[in-house]
Amino acid sequence: MSDDRPWYVQAFGGHYPRLYEHRTDEEARRCVGGLPRLAPFGVGPVLDLGCGAGRHLEPLAGHGVKALGVDLSSALLAEAAARRRTGTVDYELIRADMRWLPLRTAACSAVLSLFTAFGYFGALADHRDLVLEIARVLRPGGHWFFDFFNCELVRSELADGRPRERSRRVGPMIVDERRRLVEAPPRVTKLVRIRPAPGCEDAAIAWQLPTGGLEYREEVAVFSLAELDSLTAECGLTRVAAAGGYDGETFAAESSQRWLLVFQRA
Repeated sequence: MSDDRPWYVQAFGGHYPRLYEHRTDEEARRCVGGLPRLAPFGVGPVLDLGCGAGRHLEPLAGHGVKALGVDLSSALLAEAAARRRTGTVDYELIRADMRWLPLRTAACSAVLSLFTAFGYFGALADHRDLVLEIARVLRPGGHWFFDFFNCELVRSELADGRPRERSRRVGPMIVDERRRLVEAPPRVTKLVRIRPAPGCEDAAIAWQLPTGGLEYREEVAVFSLAELDSLTAECGLTRVAAAGGYDGETFAAESSQRWLLVFQRA
């Protein structure tokens, strides 16, 4: 039976963190630890928008600000709550769609969109309401920290139109991916098929893979830096800082591994 839910509802289940186990807690600490070198968090609360299983929330709370995590996935929020119970710091968790935040206007001194927690809803222009919502919950002078793959590098890598395929074993799961660039609207699509490895059905279910496996088409917008700057400016945000990676690498729009950008609320 087909699943008509949006891809980001299907993809971000309890199995999702296992697909990216190389994205470690140490990487999260490096990322969060480097952000204040670009701009201050302010007095808080600081919102981790699309917090997932919460790996950035513990180091964020460790900076002495009130940390708040918002995500749509109840399964990932349950993991974030379990992490909180076994950790040494506290943070608040809310289940919500990032486009409609149950927060008052000017509630936050900073908003974080980390590990490509953006671009899920079509072309860049279709994200205007999301950027307006981020600007709404920021206080004047507050900062939006934006961590995204380098769109220019991705365009260059996939410019020939050929799909890139890979198959990998992840614990009890086999993951097949087919990735390509689409231009109308500009986005990277990735067909993902996940199934239990032979004889590992029970273990895959324990990793919260649905019985019978899972298939979805991930779609993330690609855009130029100028287009992003124009959209954010329309929403009352101005880019004030940038780095090319989590360790403060010099930013180069066409060659940095990441776009780590900071926008300030007017």
